[in-house]
Amino acid sequence: MTTLEFAERRALVTPDRLRHFFGARRLAVVGASETSSWGRNLMRNLDAAGGLKDLTFVHPQYSELFGRSTIPSMRDLDEPADLAFLMVGPSRVEPLLEDAAAAAVRNAVVLAAGYGETGDEGRARQQRLAELARELDITVMGPNTIGYVNSSLGIAPWAVASERPPMRGPVSAVFESGSMARAAYEFAQAHGVGCSLWASVGNSAILTSLDILEYLLEDEGTRSIALFLETVREPERLLALGRRALELDKAVVAFKAGRSEAGKRSAMAHTGAVATDDAVVDAAFGQAGIVRAASIEELVSTAGLLGYQKVRPKGARMGVVTSSGGGCNIIADLATVNGLELPAWEPSVVTALAEQLPTFASTLNPLDTTGFGHARARPRATKAEDDLMEIAVQDGGIDFMFTMMTPLPSARPEDPTFIESRLRILGQIVRDSPVPVVMASNTCLDVADYPRGLLEGAELFLLPGAELGLASVGNMVRWIRLRDRVLAVEPPARPPVVEGADEPVGAWAEDEARALLDRHGASMVPAVLVQDAAEAARVAADTDGPVAMKVCSRAITHKSDVGGVVLNVQGEAEARSAFERIRTAATRHAPEADVRGVLVAPMRDAAGVELLVGVTRDPTFGAVLAVGLGGIWVEVLKDVSLRVLPVGAETVKEMLTGLQAAALLQGARGVDPVDLDALAATIVAISNAALSLGDRLETLEVNPLLATVSGAEGLDALVLTKGPR
Repeated sequence: MTTLEFAERRALVTPDRLRHFFGARRLAVVGASETSSWGRNLMRNLDAAGGLKDLTFVHPQYSELFGRSTIPSMRDLDEPADLAFLMVGPSRVEPLLEDAAAAAVRNAVVLAAGYGETGDEGRARQQRLAELARELDITVMGPNTIGYVNSSLGIAPWAVASERPPMRGPVSAVFESGSMARAAYEFAQAHGVGCSLWASVGNSAILTSLDILEYLLEDEGTRSIALFLETVREPERLLALGRRALELDKAVVAFKAGRSEAGKRSAMAHTGAVATDDAVVDAAFGQAGIVRAASIEELVSTAGLLGYQKVRPKGARMGVVTSSGGGCNIIADLATVNGLELPAWEPSVVTALAEQLPTFASTLNPLDTTGFGHARARPRATKAEDDLMEIAVQDGGIDFMFTMMTPLPSARPEDPTFIESRLRILGQIVRDSPVPVVMASNTCLDVADYPRGLLEGAELFLLPGAELGLASVGNMVRWIRLRDRVLAVEPPARPPVVEGADEPVGAWAEDEARALLDRHGASMVPAVLVQDAAEAARVAADTDGPVAMKVCSRAITHKSDVGGVVLNVQGEAEARSAFERIRTAATRHAPEADVRGVLVAPMRDAAGVELLVGVTRDPTFGAVLAVGLGGIWVEVLKDVSLRVLPVGAETVKEMLTGLQAAALLQGARGVDPVDLDALAATIVAISNAALSLGDRLETLEVNPLLATVSGAEGLDALVLTKGPR
């Protein structure tokens, strides 16, 4: 819910400024109370984290808080604090920011609610806060935030209850919801997902999710980043930061609220932002190389896997070894859901596995070690699944191994020799494996302190259960594909916006739309605009074969609905008659309309594939390209691929080959394949024509675009624009 443009905030949110913000070691807590749960939680978290060098309480009414002397004002600080944590109501925040500036304090966390989330008055209050922070040169997190945890430095200005001290790890997270930030943090801690930074941005008067994302790209302790987004306010920046993350091999996983209509309304009510189509969000995230999680738990689990998995798989071929036949069934089902393959083991591996299994055991993938496998004596402190996995990872037909571990003890046993030796051996098996090994628990149980220590000591990461685990594995494989696909193509330049002096507002006549497309090199079937029946007859006579004739008027966009289209017109007499019928129909439908004439174009052989190519303006992401089967099929099949513009030819070809109907383009059932390069070039030209209209664009549609073995040609075009704001 930021109230200042990025350029206005930039000086306050550079990575260097945020390094000082999140690295604060001297803290001034203003307005805390021993009777407030916020204050008690903050104190416990600061003490548990242990990295704070200096803590000063500021309160004009108390001489002592939490056993420490207080000062009445930040202006009384002996030396500037690195960060002020303001635990006061909204009416007192602005004077306290002025005190902070006077004391050379340049960073503040604002806990108070009652700002942009509360309506017009709150939005005005937030605007004043943002403008004051900029004027005073203070980086503000919030308002309406619970703070952050920097586990790397042992700093936790975090005003909610936490179950355990911060656990350091390679995952960072940014949340636009305080309650979800807390819930996800506790879930992460309970399942062994340690963090570098965990932050709640609140209403983002100054500091936003993308500011922190940019900072985290430079953070050495961060290998993967989890984002909880209620809206996307800087879409072009998100796309650029997503690509930069891929270049740095840092995975970004996002949960975006508002998939359903009800969810959109809720997100709008909470953030005050406009809603956007969820399919467009999916497309934009894919272009940015961001994997989208379906739940908060999946967000944490996926970010954990991508953070901890040092060696990542090259493909989706999964080998599975587990000690449960039922688990094999579950894994096989979940593999299909998550786009993972289960190839048969190579013959040499089958032979080696069979030597370790009872004769009745199956050697399928997934592999069940069976109860008899467990009963067999072993020369070292391992279980059957450990030894059999060590064999199976040698299979050259898999990209990675997945195994579900038998439950680990929740507390240190009287004799820990076996379990501690087993984990050390297992860690070595994983490190020596020629393919990555991914491990999961049987169910989504918390990982207690003792087994967590064993896993950390063995350098192992355990996913929380089969369902979340395999969803996370599927997300990891998708992220790898996204990374390779996005980085393989240079982002195209955005074509310049061209101002049109005599351009219409609203619907354009088809000849005007054709002229726009022609200027950008988008092929359209040739057409002549005629003014009377005699001219129509001459054009028809000069055309080799039958012609199509259609009314040309800004007021008539759906020409066939009003009888404004006549097809397969043969010869002069039919052309004269068709002209008169079209003019009569146009006059009946729109008597006041300015009819510019009738377009006469040669009929095209239907031996090709009809596509729809449309560009519309999304309220968040701007111009969005849609490509799918044309004519009636786009309504019936809903087989459409979306991308945020601009795009290049390679991206368009990827869109086309990703359609369910891609086989039609590639020559199904003996039909010649279309010229995919020419088709992609035409679609890029159509996209550039749309972008040239800038913010004036509402819709540009070519339907159908006929793709053939020799090229691509638009048969009809529609343009809708809006006037200046």
